[in-house]
Amino acid sequence: MEHASSILIPAAVGALVGAAFVFFARWSERYPQAGSRRALAYGLIATAALYVGLAFASDNPKAWFGIEMTGFAIFGSFALLGLVGSPWWLAIGFALHPFWHLQFHYLGTGSEFTPAWFTLGLTGFDLAVAAYVVYAILRGADPQLQRRRPSAALGESLDEPGRPLTRNERRIAKKSR
Repeated sequence: MEHASSILIPAAVGALVGAAFVFFARWSERYPQAGSRRALAYGLIATAALYVGLAFASDNPKAWFGIEMTGFAIFGSFALLGLVGSPWWLAIGFALHPFWHLQFHYLGTGSEFTPAWFTLGLTGFDLAVAAYVVYAILRGADPQLQRRRPSAALGESLDEPGRPLTRNERRIAKKSR
């Protein structure tokens, strides 16, 4: 049996890194080409890609590469869906990712080549980011994580319902379809 501190300390450090990442994602919201939703999606892709790199440290890299690429495809899909669709996909992806790496890399045979502190730290990171995404969606704390209003796509301005859309507003509405 492991001591609670050997589990809680890496998870807490990971959660702190997750909080720093969330701060970075919110800060990137100021730049329209970077947006917080995009930063969060890239973060989910990066966390899945970390384990693809670790697959090469195993005794059987070909088998583990296949397993990790499956996880990369699953969580990359969550990231893509969260980027172009509902932000809830990002919350689901970050919330489910700990189950993947705890199953394969902490409890499973991947623990032979994956350090426990890494898996536990990434668990804390994923859960902290998932908690932020859920909070931001429910409380409206991050405008990038809100669903797009359908009236913009129908040719009405959000500011003044009777006013037609400007060229830039039409371009944004066209991209959201």
